[in-house]
Amino acid sequence: MTGQRTEAPNGYDDLARDPAQASRRVPGPRRRGGRRPAADGAGPAPGRAGSRSRAGGGRRAVRAALVALVVAAAGAAVETALAGRPGWGFAVAAALGAALAARTCTRAGAMWLISAPPLAAAAITVVCEQVAGTATVQGKGLTTAAVRWAVDGFPAMAAAEAVLIVVLTVRGVRAGRRGGRKRSGRNSGA
Repeated sequence: MTGQRTEAPNGYDDLARDPAQASRRVPGPRRRGGRRPAADGAGPAPGRAGSRSRAGGGRRAVRAALVALVVAAAGAAVETALAGRPGWGFAVAAALGAALAARTCTRAGAMWLISAPPLAAAAITVVCEQVAGTATVQGKGLTTAAVRWAVDGFPAMAAAEAVLIVVLTVRGVRAGRRGGRKRSGRNSGA
């Protein structure tokens, strides 16, 4: 039988291309909003039904992080213009940006977002102090400048991280309460 062609039903070698097979699809679970993929194959490919929503969630997490970064940078820029270095105004702006990001991010994005406030605050502090010209970055001056950057950026790091964790915890508790009412006894472990 090697090298011989077999006869397929309806004259199609590939059953996936057979229009008769496409009309015999078994309906899957209902989706929210009542939207179902079209029978002509215009919907998502089999096995990839959730890929579009996951990609949107990744974009959503990036947008949330960018909002937090822009709000914190704006606060630091204003504080640097007024006082010569980032201070408590920067800390408040970083906390506000972290709260907005935590409120709008996805659950998967939240794990990534937890590490962002200290890194963003450190980078913004370094940029602001370099623009303001308050530190020398040569030899021993670099070490002293790094310590100063850490001290100046710490209130913003701590405030942003604390607010982020509080907002994510509240979101998790609320989601757990809503999910507890909808769950069935199938996963009760009994």
